[in-house]
This record gives sequence, structure tokens and C-alpha cells, in this order.
Amino acid sequence: MSLEKAARDAVAAFPGSDLEVAMEFFASTLPEFVGTSNDRLLKAGRCIRSLVELVDCSCTEDAIKTVSLEESLELLLEESKLLISGKIKVPKVSFGNRTSNLQMPIVTLGCMRFQEEWGPRIDKMNMVGTDCQDNLLQILKTAIIDYGINHIETARGYGCSELQIGCALKQLYLTKQTKREDLIIQSKIPPNKDIQAFENALKTSLKNLQTEYLDLFAFHGMNRPEQMDWVFGEGNDNATDECKHCLFVINKYKKMGKIKYIGFSTHGSTDLILECINKDCFDYVNLHYHYFGSYTASGGGHDGQGNLDCIKLAENKGMGIFVISPFDKGGRLYAPSRQLRSLTLPEHEPMSFQSHWLWSHHELHDNVPQIHTYTVGAGRPSDLDNPAVQAYLHGTQSAEMLKKTKAVMQRLDQAREQALGKIWPETWWKGLPKASESKYFVEHNQIVWIYNSIKAFGMYEFGKARYNSFEKNGEKWDDKLSPDENIDKMGRSGWGFVPGLPLRPGVDYEEDWKNVPAENLARVKEAHAFVYKYCRDPNIGKPEPKNAVAAFLRKNFSVSSQLFRLPSMSEDDKKKAAAAKADEEALVIPVAWKTSYDMRPWPDYPDQPQRNIEES
Repeated sequence: MSLEKAARDAVAAFPGSDLEVAMEFFASTLPEFVGTSNDRLLKAGRCIRSLVELVDCSCTEDAIKTVSLEESLELLLEESKLLISGKIKVPKVSFGNRTSNLQMPIVTLGCMRFQEEWGPRIDKMNMVGTDCQDNLLQILKTAIIDYGINHIETARGYGCSELQIGCALKQLYLTKQTKREDLIIQSKIPPNKDIQAFENALKTSLKNLQTEYLDLFAFHGMNRPEQMDWVFGEGNDNATDECKHCLFVINKYKKMGKIKYIGFSTHGSTDLILECINKDCFDYVNLHYHYFGSYTASGGGHDGQGNLDCIKLAENKGMGIFVISPFDKGGRLYAPSRQLRSLTLPEHEPMSFQSHWLWSHHELHDNVPQIHTYTVGAGRPSDLDNPAVQAYLHGTQSAEMLKKTKAVMQRLDQAREQALGKIWPETWWKGLPKASESKYFVEHNQIVWIYNSIKAFGMYEFGKARYNSFEKNGEKWDDKLSPDENIDKMGRSGWGFVPGLPLRPGVDYEEDWKNVPAENLARVKEAHAFVYKYCRDPNIGKPEPKNAVAAFLRKNFSVSSQLFRLPSMSEDDKKKAAAAKADEEALVIPVAWKTSYDMRPWPDYPDQPQRNIEES
């Protein structure tokens, strides 16, 4: 039986169960895989069903490239064989010259998706649900023991992540499943004008992680100019007194042996990142840099290539290069559009392409540096499967993977040119201000980047998610307050990570566009109108139905079934919800922009409603 027939038969037999689609398919193609985790089976079932849908859509939609179902299923089958082979190990590379050639796995475990909560409420393990902690422990085991991912990256700002990791690692140490010296533990703390508060946060991180030292420390979110003052003491009235800046504290702890290497993470502008790197006091940098853009820094740099200038400078300084969020801020690739997925298959799924593009960056492009690692924020153990498999293939079949990645990149480049022309992709960024330079605090660079991403690759949901961050800022903005008062009210740290306000109808942005080349102006206006039309949330500014987002009772939540119990809606709420839905449905979204699949079968713990926990 062909793989295509097996897939179509399974999809037809189980229209309401992706789990059983996978069981049926693998029963005849790879029986051993049926006994793997349900997490894996559910994702595989979604993949199979959506591949059948994608191939069928390509027959009627010009924007969806015709894809070979047989070849795409062969890709899934081969990767599934590797998952149960027991031989997957993630390769390691030297993490720059400044870290004494620290051997870094090319995949890093990011720890912002598996903790109980985001906020500061939980400060004792008795407040953590055992189901959440079991899941976190299994993720650590999968990373460290199964795949050899020994770099664990967390932050003081990730709720109770450090607390739970510290407890889980203690369990692994006591059971001799790993040793502290075999791990690379990294945490991040934001710069603070209050130096004592900054040092107290560092002490809390060490305590919660139950470690005597951090292998890697990073200033978390070097995003705004005033943070430079707090870190380096510049602009401080008492700048001659070294203890008045955060770097003094970190260097003190480094001398004490409590920190090995110092870096910074950033969502800032390319210019600000370059300024930080040029301080010559950092051993590594965490930043956004992806095939599809550089997130908030998209369009930055001397040639519009975003943070490429930054990684080049970092390499010249001998720094480790650590890419943030390749699958979320790098394009929401865990839930790609049908159009994008059709462009990467059958060689790679979109996530796999991003991985190989990053690892082979220095081989795919001329005169560019090697990227050492990227972070995967794992909410479930299976979230590590795809990156680990691709890392293994990169290490064992590098020539074949490079060939496949080049083929995909060529198609993506061609799709971009076909949608946007030859000149626009090279010049769109010119003269576009960021929020800090805009009279109306609009991230014009991101607005046009969103437009480009949707037009070229159908990345509609990604564009909506990015634009929604501006809308959330806009809901909190008060025109009666000054800009500084608004940013202070919203929190300068949060604004630094996600700056910008939404577009306002009727506002003339000509003053913001004064440096845009005349030949680009019409396209810039088109891009803004396009993004406002397709990406804005029609519910913004409308009263929220009282029960529409009411949480189910967390204490009745079953991890195995993942059942949500939502309260019934009042008649008034139903009318409001129906009106909002009608507004959205009035906008015709091309089939090619629709999400092909979503590899997040369940909501992450910190995104679930708070459970009622009785402290004991």
C-alpha cells in the first residue's frame, strides 16, 4: 500500500480523531511508532490530515504550490523512525572565542512555556501542581538525557520557572541522572535603576535554581537607551562610583565564581544592539535573526537585513551567537500557512527549514557568520522532537540537508520576488521609522514587514499576532497623558520588548514618512492600508462579553483529557459574539493564508487560567 493511500484511508476513517488517524496510518507503515507517546501521535495525526488537505487545496488554489503527498509522508515517516531509534543526539559547537570554546548544543532548551504561571504569585513548590511539575521534569529528561540538550535557559521574569527548574534538577542530581557540571545553566535579569533590587533578583535566581553559579548570565531585554545607563553607569550623576551600575554587580559575582560568562538578550533596534556589542564587555548575545526577518529589528541595519550587522559584529568580537524564538517570533512556524508550507515541502516542514537555515547560515550566504544555537520554548516533551531530529540530521547528513535547504530557500526567494517584485524586497525599509522615531509611536518598519510576510508567504496569522501586540498597547494608551507618562504607566520594560501603537484611521502619517524615498511612498501607504484591513482585531474597543473568556475551574482540569469547561453565555453576550464574528467573516481571507496545522495540541501551563491552590 502506498503512503498516500494509507493516509487518505486513515483520514477518511477517523474524521474526528487525529490521534486515531496516526494510529491507523502507522499501524501499516511503522507499527512500532503506535506505542510512542500520545503527544507525538496527536501531532503526527494533525500532520497527516493537514497534508491531505494541503494537496487537495493545491488543485484549486494557485497560491498553494502543488505538493507531492507521497514524498511529504515519506519525510514524516523517516523522522518518526528516528524518534523511536534511540540514537538522536544534538551536536555541539564552540560558543565563540570569549567563552573558552564552551561546547554548546545547537538546540537550547528555553524555559518560558512550561512553568505553572507567568506572574510572581508562586514562590513555593507547594503552590505548584504536580501535573505541571511532572511535565516539566519530563521535558528536562527528554532534553538532557534523551537528546543531549544540556543548555537550559530561563529568566527571573519567567514566573516560577527558576523555582521549578531548581527542584527538578535537584531530583535529577539525587537520582544520578545528570550532574551539575554537565549542564550549562543560564538565567537572565533585566537591568534596573535600583542596583540593590537588581542584586537581590540575582540572589533569588541563584537560590531558586539551587545552584552555586550560573554558567551564563544575561541582562534580560537590553531594549531601551536608559538601560544602557543602568548597566554601564553612563548618564548617572554618580558614574564615578562603580557600584552605581549593574555591570559592577555582575563583575563582582563573576570574581566570586558565581557567574562564568556575561551576555545580554535583546528585542531592541539594530543600532542599540550594535552599541551594546561595541562595549566589548559581553561574551555572547541573545537576539532575533531569522529567514523571515528580525522581529522588532526587521528592516534595521545598513542594508535592511535586520540584525545581520549585529551577528557579524558579534563574530568579529568572538562572541557566542544565540538566536531567540525561531519558531514563534521567527514566523509562527509551528502553525504555518498553507501557502508557506507548500513552499517548503517536500524537502522540509517550515520549522525544519528555519532550523537548517540557521545552522547552515554561513554556508548558504557569503561572508556571514556561523550561528551557534537557538532556543526552543518547550511546553511539552514532544516540542523538542522536531528540533532534535533536525539537529541530528544536520550532524549526520549535512550535505543532503544543505542541498534541501538551498532548494527551499530558492523557492521562497522566488515567491517573494513574484509577490513583491525585484526592487521592493531590497528597498522597502528605507526611511521607515521605528516607534521611538515616530510622532504617533507606530512601528512603521514592522507594519511593512507584516505586509511583506503576508503577501509573499501567506503568513496571515503571524501578521495578526504581531499587529495585535500594538493593539494591546493601544488599549492601554491614554491620549490625555504624555508619551513618557503612558510608557511609564504601561511599564518601560514591557514597552521595550513590544513597542508600538496600532494604526489609527484618519491619521496622516506623512510626517513620519518624510524620509521614505518618493518611489516607495505609494507602496508604504498600500502596506499600511493592507495591514489595517486584514490584521486589526474587530473586537478591539468593543465591550467584552462577560462570560466569553471566563475561565473553567482549573481544579477540575484533566491533563490527560485536556477538557475545557466554559460557562454558558447570556443571550446578550451571544448577540455581541455573533456580531463580532460577522464582522470578521465579512473579510474574505484567501484559502492559502489559512493555517495548515498547529503543532500546539494543548495550551501551555502559564497560559491556562490560574488554579486554586491551598498553600500547605
